[in-house]
Amino acid sequence: MAEWPGVQGILGHDEGNYLTVLFLAWAYILSARWAELLKSASDCKIKFTTENVASFMVPSHQYAAEIDLGYHAGKDEAGWWAVILSSGGCRHITADYNQKIYLSPWSVTISDTSRIGVMGDPSVAGIELPSSSTALAYLARFCSRHRLYGQCSAALAAVLYVPFLSGRLVSLPMPKQVQRSQSPAISAQPDKDIIGEHGRLLPYYMTLSSNVWGMRSLLFSTFFNADIECNLVSAWLNPAFAIIDPLLEANDLPMLAKVLANREPKFSSLWLGAIITDIAKITLRDIRTGLTALDLNAAAWTGTVQSFIALKPGLSDGITIRREDECRLLFITGCDGFIRVPIYPWKPFGATLLYDTEPQVRQHACCGCHCLEYHSWNWVLANGEELEDLGIDLTSDNENGLNTHVPERYPSAQHDLKLFSESLSEAATRGIFSWLRSTGYPANEKPIYQHSWIDIESSDDECVDDVESGTIEVTGSQEFIDEWLSKVD
Repeated sequence: MAEWPGVQGILGHDEGNYLTVLFLAWAYILSARWAELLKSASDCKIKFTTENVASFMVPSHQYAAEIDLGYHAGKDEAGWWAVILSSGGCRHITADYNQKIYLSPWSVTISDTSRIGVMGDPSVAGIELPSSSTALAYLARFCSRHRLYGQCSAALAAVLYVPFLSGRLVSLPMPKQVQRSQSPAISAQPDKDIIGEHGRLLPYYMTLSSNVWGMRSLLFSTFFNADIECNLVSAWLNPAFAIIDPLLEANDLPMLAKVLANREPKFSSLWLGAIITDIAKITLRDIRTGLTALDLNAAAWTGTVQSFIALKPGLSDGITIRREDECRLLFITGCDGFIRVPIYPWKPFGATLLYDTEPQVRQHACCGCHCLEYHSWNWVLANGEELEDLGIDLTSDNENGLNTHVPERYPSAQHDLKLFSESLSEAATRGIFSWLRSTGYPANEKPIYQHSWIDIESSDDECVDDVESGTIEVTGSQEFIDEWLSKVD
């Protein structure tokens, strides 16, 4: 996003482009907070060092861009901005554990050709690197002076994907500064202390961010619909990508962000962060090809439904049970072969005769109350004790919803052969039925297992044909069968 698209309904804010500056500031703040949280860990030594800071600095004429703080900053504050904008700053925060030096999961560095200078070329000699709370205050002051509202939150969302990147390079836009004629005292302020609120929630952001698979699952859940059965997945997803694919081809990232945000408002900032770090394209490609990602903890933390398996069950009529409820009971009761949650989120269609189900399913089919509910997260402390964390209250979707009163024009869908492809439905159907019927199909489900999407019978027929034609080596098998029969009464 070389050009910041602005924030709807907020005038006079977020002019220019400071994403890279704010990204580097947030990366330092999360790294500093990480180090502070590790201080209480046994045998872990934390170090904020300014040694060799000057060696990372370059002459002012070698900077790719230069930022004017816009206010008088003290030596430590100005020096801190100079350090993080020219080197990333995170490499100066380390944890020494088991004789190894570790950087934080949010540690970043800047390429030599992309370093940013601070106007006035402040000295970094003898400065003291700030704590996370002090750095947060520096960031709040900078954002207040430059009226940065949406960009600050977007940069934080982007930093949450640093562990996701696994060391890969990411290209961020060079700063485009807008000079302010107003004094800081009369600069317009947002309605609430957004940076202070982010600061309060930092530990939760860090927990979620460090769970890379969980972050991935949240993006995937945007496309999940609990009402869609496995054989209708193509009909559900193909029209969505008829809109999304042209946006990706045209690199229309602002419109892509709007489309995804309207689908799932609570994850709009996460999608914006994924777009900024170029993760969105890879993720959408994976969703388009039918790949899935499921993390029940991340779903519970965010009040999200990622799979039919987490929904409350219905009641059996005493004769049949819905296959989706059969799946839930198989998993919850821990039947043999069903201790792992199905990775396929789409529910199976139809119902199963109760006498064809496992005993545990028949026992609980009429209860209608067995379901997964999140209770808490337990931290195991160094002394062996456990700390129970019940999390934070989640606001409802309505409170986080977008303004639906403002009409939005979206691009027309492109009609091509992909729109009529059934490959996603085929993969989803085969996947969930392979899990549900891993121990075998009932006889009355022959139309299902003979269907071309599953068709397990063809491989069995081939084996029978091979035996009848004598093409399979059977030496020794007769002796085994005779021995087995001799033990049968």
